[in-house]
Amino acid sequence: MTLKIIGSIIVLLSSSLLGYIYSKRSSDRPKDLRAIQGLLQMLENEMSFLSNVLTEAFTKIYQYNDEDVTIFFEDTVKIINSDIGVNACEAWEKAVKGNLGRTSLNNEDEKILLSFGKMLGKSDIEGQIKNIRLTLNQLGMQERKAEELRKKNESMYKSLGILGGLAIIILLF
Repeated sequence: MTLKIIGSIIVLLSSSLLGYIYSKRSSDRPKDLRAIQGLLQMLENEMSFLSNVLTEAFTKIYQYNDEDVTIFFEDTVKIINSDIGVNACEAWEKAVKGNLGRTSLNNEDEKILLSFGKMLGKSDIEGQIKNIRLTLNQLGMQERKAEELRKKNESMYKSLGILGGLAIIILLF
């Protein structure tokens, strides 16, 4: 009997934990989208007012921020510095694809970031700024969608985790 109780507690705790993990991921996505928008605005400022080279601007961005999404900027600089013959576009693509799993961003967000990277370093400052603003608009729409999903799903995930665990326990008894 005690083994059943212990097993039931483990099932309930693990299913509840899963619900809370999905809930946290749902609430982290809007934060990551806001963070990447802020970083892109910093990039716009670095390029338009300070006229910094792309790698210098990226370096400043990741050094002075502690957001999860700075990993894209940091890895882009590392790839550009380590791989001879890799341009900014290719480095950004590698950084985004390699680190997307370390953030709460999804495949739609990845497509937006990859399309941003396709123009990276391939035009003058005006073209770069237009590309940044386009990406900011797209990410803003994604943020609004993510916020709506968060409001809708956050408590549902928590409840489903607990109720799913209880359902499994009932089925086992």
